[in-house]
Amino acid sequence: MPSCLDEIIGFCNELCYKGTLQPMRGPAQDGTLQPMGYVHIDGMAISAGGSRFNPHEAQTIAAWLAANAENLKARYGKRLEDIVGIVTPFGRQVREIRNACAAMGIDVGRLGMTIGTVHALQGAERDVVIFSPVYSKHADGVFIDLSPSMLNVAVSRAKDAFLVFGDMDTLASAPPGSPRSVLARFLSQDGANEMVFEVPSRPDLSRGARGLQVLREAAEHDAFLLEAFASAQRKLCVISPWINSDTMKHAGFTEAIVSARARGAEVTIYADAHLTRERSRSGQDMFAEAHESLAGLGATLHAVQQVHSKMIWADDALLAVGSFNWFSAHRTGEFARHETSVVYRGEHVSHEIQVIEDSLKARILTA
Repeated sequence: MPSCLDEIIGFCNELCYKGTLQPMRGPAQDGTLQPMGYVHIDGMAISAGGSRFNPHEAQTIAAWLAANAENLKARYGKRLEDIVGIVTPFGRQVREIRNACAAMGIDVGRLGMTIGTVHALQGAERDVVIFSPVYSKHADGVFIDLSPSMLNVAVSRAKDAFLVFGDMDTLASAPPGSPRSVLARFLSQDGANEMVFEVPSRPDLSRGARGLQVLREAAEHDAFLLEAFASAQRKLCVISPWINSDTMKHAGFTEAIVSARARGAEVTIYADAHLTRERSRSGQDMFAEAHESLAGLGATLHAVQQVHSKMIWADDALLAVGSFNWFSAHRTGEFARHETSVVYRGEHVSHEIQVIEDSLKARILTA
């Protein structure tokens, strides 16, 4: 553990050691990977024979490793399999990750990458440790929270970076003070901890989808949302963790909301009030401004605790999931990011939409 970066030691201190561990190495310097980073994945946990697995998490981990393999090998000067270790609480997910990595050409054999439950890395270290929590809005649970030692062992095996690939909304909604809630707080305290990566489409939602669509960059996202507003008949909902009234106006969304409401369509927006207020100028409350503006348009804005998902859904037959902050992202300039979303169409997405709405309603706050 002395070889871990200070940020990693800080988490272990709070979770288990009450500040008694002394950081020896110092904070991160080069910024290649954040010491505590994450990729938010809106996957689906599935129960199987007393265990659980999440195929979308497994496939995203394998895709990220394949995309970043050369950079990691160049930095560390050794095999990818000796740089990265992958841990998960569930034995069934171990098999899922092994299969996904093998399909990407990653060695998962006896001398290959260590992929196992938390104790697979006990007594060993890796430069990068990836954690797959598995739980999702569909099937949450407390197994990870039963003992702080589970996350402590996983995190303390990482010398340079501990990366979570999973549903951050589920992590953030864990009981206060639980190991998962402590982890969620550490991951969320710096916006740079969110890693930009094009998450693959979800297999269970892609099957039977009418014309799977991928949106890229701001212009395609804006055009899609304007069309969704124009075609929604009953209901349109947006999750945008950070919300900005000026962005909504300049993108043409305010006029689109007025038109949708005139047709009788309900318009509901979910956002993180704390995150939005953090970005306000002195004396300004951006969330209150957005709340007032949207109420004047006939739309409803709900404050949700620590929301990470970025989605749109309409009429129980349209669902867009991705990395784009619909009502706040920079459209141009140095702060504009490479953003993607996957659009699923068809009646089969109605169950997924219901799961999302139930999760949000349980986390609505009084703004």
